[in-house]
Amino acid sequence: MSALDVVLEKFSEAGWTVAARESVGGGRSVNPTRVDIARGKRRFSLLAYAWKITHEGKGRSGTNYRIQTTRAHEDDLLDEAGRQTVGFGVDEDRQVIAVFDGWTKRATGRSSSVHIERATLDKAAVDGFAVEDPHWDGRAAARYSDVHQLLRWISDQRETRTAAVQPLHFSVDGDQATVVADLWNSAPAAWLRRQDLLVVANRDGNDLLDSALWQIKDLKVATVVKEGRNPRRNVTFTCRRYGRVTTTNKATFLAGLTKRETPK
Repeated sequence: MSALDVVLEKFSEAGWTVAARESVGGGRSVNPTRVDIARGKRRFSLLAYAWKITHEGKGRSGTNYRIQTTRAHEDDLLDEAGRQTVGFGVDEDRQVIAVFDGWTKRATGRSSSVHIERATLDKAAVDGFAVEDPHWDGRAAARYSDVHQLLRWISDQRETRTAAVQPLHFSVDGDQATVVADLWNSAPAAWLRRQDLLVVANRDGNDLLDSALWQIKDLKVATVVKEGRNPRRNVTFTCRRYGRVTTTNKATFLAGLTKRETPK
């Protein structure tokens, strides 16, 4: 039984109907699979990836876990109009299923890992459900018998997102702006989609470079190669002016929108 079989079986046991299931690659490949699950008037149209959760790989210290995101296709995790890309991980020992946002993790490499803390899996096994922060790179996990709780978390990922981006380059032309960021070093940047909102922060993440709230009209990801260094992924956001940040306590406003902890 594949990881996806386990996930869909548990949703079925929770009262959800698997209304459609179609492998994108065809044949025996399940990563990814178009999945529709429904219950009454509620319906989720997913582009689902699913793997087994394993211990951290060689070279990683600690006792946390990972989801090795191997797949049949090349390049990034796929994204389809009208579907929400999600990644599931199955922890058979704890009888727990974890989920992460596929959009956020789309550009991390063909066989890279999504890491998940032991504490998150343990809490889900005991309490039925657990969420792992930060919200801009979160995971959720649920016991098999409480798998329906994952759908609330998946649904929440559809809401408009707001994050602070620490740019490599930033330029403004009237009510338009271009923001270029490292997809990994400015981690909230990977979380943002078209129509989401961003503010532009300094490198320390405690002050704004600009008082505007920008809406993302378009975005493009490119690989940047510099001699003697590993390739990097940069994202370029094309934005329009959406609003204005009026707070005088910028550090507090930015807390949670960047990697900084909340000021004491």
